[in-house]
Amino acid sequence: MNPSRKVQIPTQEAKDRRVGRASTAQALSLLLLPSLLLAAMLLTLGQGWPLYLLGQIAGAVFFLQAFILLHEFGHRSFFISRGANLIGGYLASFVVFIPFPNWASIHDLHHRWTGYRDKDPTTEGTFVEKLSPFMRGVINFCWRFWIPLFTLGYRLGIFWNFGKLRRHLPPRKYRICVIHMWVYLGGYAALIALFPGVILSMLPALLVSFSMSDLMTLSQHSHVHMPVAAGRDVKPLAYAEQVQYSRSLLFPRWIARYVLFNFNYHEAHHARPGVPCYRLSHDAYVGGNSYPAWSWTKRVKSIPGVEFIFQTDPNREGF
Repeated sequence: MNPSRKVQIPTQEAKDRRVGRASTAQALSLLLLPSLLLAAMLLTLGQGWPLYLLGQIAGAVFFLQAFILLHEFGHRSFFISRGANLIGGYLASFVVFIPFPNWASIHDLHHRWTGYRDKDPTTEGTFVEKLSPFMRGVINFCWRFWIPLFTLGYRLGIFWNFGKLRRHLPPRKYRICVIHMWVYLGGYAALIALFPGVILSMLPALLVSFSMSDLMTLSQHSHVHMPVAAGRDVKPLAYAEQVQYSRSLLFPRWIARYVLFNFNYHEAHHARPGVPCYRLSHDAYVGGNSYPAWSWTKRVKSIPGVEFIFQTDPNREGF
């Protein structure tokens, strides 16, 4: 992408927001659970093992929900107010270690270029030919034993990657991203210096959330056969065309709505990315890549991580 080109939010997404789909009441009601989970985690720090473990489980779900909320705030559709989305985005992004401008800019490009594996900044590096034998072994080991290498790589390798940000963003946006990276690093350093014991006590919850995020985020686009632009001058696909390159995981409806905030309905999200999560319905757009979450997890964890994440075969989409 030419860095001098201004990144535009696709027309349909802007239209979805203009029609007033966001609801302040529904948005605030969804924030109740993560608030309670955060309180449970903080209140059980330093307690006996049973309470501490329960608190860490609550904290793991909280950190996962914080990432999902960052995704929503980045689309500027969760609240009616643009300012409220901005405030929420900064709070959630600090919790999940992704500077908010970096997320919003790169994620806009993800929705622009979904369907072209080498133009989407979140998938452009997923080519097996780039892996050394050592890295293939590490990836397979971490995938099999739920070690969250991939979420760490996703967050650090994309949103903290100076080279990637410089290559994909206009100069002004790149400078804003760099400034935020240093400010966030300063904030993290201050928290570690002031509350080292608290930070250390929350690490189990954070690592478990990363393991859950590995499965959720990788399942959305991994092992889906996508075309490669290979330097050709191609146009972004329409949202309806992007759905075939996305995947949904199906959970019981109460888990999908109140725990995952419908983040698992990824086909529907790519069809209408401007619709807030609480108005999103999988039934409104049922594509061909929807799988029951539990059986899907068993299947993908039974194959090597390199095969699942880096290799695509149009004849094996259903495994």
